[in-house]
Amino acid sequence: MKKQLYDIIICEDGVTRGVPVLNGVPQDPSIGWEKEKLKEEQEKEKKLKEEKKKRPKPSIQDRIREQVEVYIGEIEGKVDDFIDSDFKDKYDCYAHLQDMGCKAVHARKMRPLYIDCYNESVDVYNADDDYLNEAWGHLKPKYHKKIMDFYGVIVDDIDRLIKNSTAQRKPRKKKTLSATRLVSKLKYQVEHPDLRLVSVNPEKIIGCNELWVYNTKYNKLGVYYATNSVRGLNVKGCTIQDFDKEASLQKTARKPEDVLKTLTKRTLNKNIKQMKTKEQDVTGRINAQTILLGAF
Repeated sequence: MKKQLYDIIICEDGVTRGVPVLNGVPQDPSIGWEKEKLKEEQEKEKKLKEEKKKRPKPSIQDRIREQVEVYIGEIEGKVDDFIDSDFKDKYDCYAHLQDMGCKAVHARKMRPLYIDCYNESVDVYNADDDYLNEAWGHLKPKYHKKIMDFYGVIVDDIDRLIKNSTAQRKPRKKKTLSATRLVSKLKYQVEHPDLRLVSVNPEKIIGCNELWVYNTKYNKLGVYYATNSVRGLNVKGCTIQDFDKEASLQKTARKPEDVLKTLTKRTLNKNIKQMKTKEQDVTGRINAQTILLGAF
């Protein structure tokens, strides 16, 4: 039997080893170690990601609960400091909670705990409960009142924080729909070649103070005046909204080619006043025979 030959070499991974020699070539066991190491790291990273995915994500309520526990721990530390100072330390709970970033949502969850603490201290002060009398018997009665007052200040400050946070909260803004969406279902006549009339973009109706319309079927000139000059007119479906029912009107145009010759705000108001036909109420409805003369 032929004896196995060995040689000492510096392997590819930088480690000096005694390795077997086959056919005059030392056999380096570390060849390809970089690939193996990379593979191991990738598998390890994959496992960590899978574990992270499996780990339940804390809910908003869980996070609030954790923050409340931190705030309570801080307050309890101040209670201990107060007792250790022979009930002489001054404590501004409101400022302390504000500095820590405590919000009304946290304060509401803390309030029941400190209401209970205050009520218990009241029972101790009144000597109503034998069990509490025994538990707090190591303190003089004057200290019973001091601890009661201390918890009373904490409860008052928590209530003040809740009240002030609610008062400072900005009211939720009502979302406003885009003009394009509001007029998307509005049916109107785009053009009237006989009188060379073309409707204005219906999006201009939203927020305008005056809308002038002309019904090509019944030859009626109408105007819608907004109830509120700030909000202006609005549109819902095929109906004009927020118009002044008393001021808005329509009249039959006997000579529409003359009345509608100039479509400015001033001229239209002047012409409709000069028309001798009977004044009628407007309905708010816009249809396929209605030309939108102008929105001002």
